[in-house]
Amino acid sequence: MKVADPRSEVPDVPVGQTLTHEGRSIAVVDLGRDASVALRESWPADRPFQSGGAVDSKWLLPMLGTGSTAASSLLAGNVFLATANPATLMTIGTGVGSAVMGPTGIVAQAPFVAATSALVPVVAPMMLFATVSSVMLCARLDRAQQTLGRLSEVVERVRALLDAEDYARLEAAAERIDQVRSEFEHSRRFASDVSARLAKIDHDVSVVRSKYGLLMSGDVKSEDGARAAVSDLNRFFLASLQDVQIDVLQLLLAIQNDPDVVEFRLSQLREKLQRYAERFRQVRDDDRIGAYHRELKEQLGKSKLGIIPPPRLWLGKTSARIRRVREIRRDFEAAQTRAAQWIDATDAVRDESRRPSLVFHREPGGERALRARHTHDVRLERVA
Repeated sequence: MKVADPRSEVPDVPVGQTLTHEGRSIAVVDLGRDASVALRESWPADRPFQSGGAVDSKWLLPMLGTGSTAASSLLAGNVFLATANPATLMTIGTGVGSAVMGPTGIVAQAPFVAATSALVPVVAPMMLFATVSSVMLCARLDRAQQTLGRLSEVVERVRALLDAEDYARLEAAAERIDQVRSEFEHSRRFASDVSARLAKIDHDVSVVRSKYGLLMSGDVKSEDGARAAVSDLNRFFLASLQDVQIDVLQLLLAIQNDPDVVEFRLSQLREKLQRYAERFRQVRDDDRIGAYHRELKEQLGKSKLGIIPPPRLWLGKTSARIRRVREIRRDFEAAQTRAAQWIDATDAVRDESRRPSLVFHREPGGERALRARHTHDVRLERVA
């Protein structure tokens, strides 16, 4: 197998190194001179990356100091990527062909070789792991949200089950979150005022989530109680979804502007997801309205058998109440289904959520500034 020695020359073909930390592995790949040239030529001048967002590259500088293997390649114009994509990890060291994928498809094909020395220092990549893990988690949560639709669409779907004040509060929060997300998707970076905007939305959402999370307990003993249970569940679920999306945006914002807090925010989001998953599983199995519905039917059945001889008017009212509670129960089960969908989508192991790459390179002119992005647009894949 051909072996490239990046210490002696800038590699022409992709050269990879696998890094492992706490049982997790990522690949760091120098795409090589030929593929890097082809990739740069494929990038539109006005918008090189069609997905992902900007990454604060200051933390990369210690890894790319003068004399390091990666520093030489970057100065020569090579493009690097770091990824947990299984296809890339499996390819390193096999000597098989590889395809460098750009925004519009394959930009180059070449043999893939393993580096004979470290591309980046072994002690350096903790921030690399945190950043790659963060964009993977955000991609997974984005896909989970897509199963339900945009936040404003989810709120609108249950509008009839909310009172005017709560609907207005949740709708406003959803619209503001969707707006921040849309701005980010359009420009691939966050505006300077996003931190303050997210803090305001987070405060409003936290009030709703805390209030209705506390109310989601106790037996249902009346028709009004059943309606309240449906309303409380929808408000808590919507506020929880919004809370998660706020944290996703704050994590992406930290990746862009404040790398020192990325690992902390990632840890906090993982803990929150575990809490919500446990709570949503409780929601999915909640049968309080079903128990009340069965109790009413049991009372009606005993009355018809003469075990409890009630007035005829009572029979009519009870039958009508059973029908109304059945409709309320359907609304409750619809909310439970949404919670179950979110759990299943979040728990699903999908390779797609592991495909985002951290891409870094130096600008071709001027001060040769180091640029970094997280994106789905660039990846390395095995070919026959």
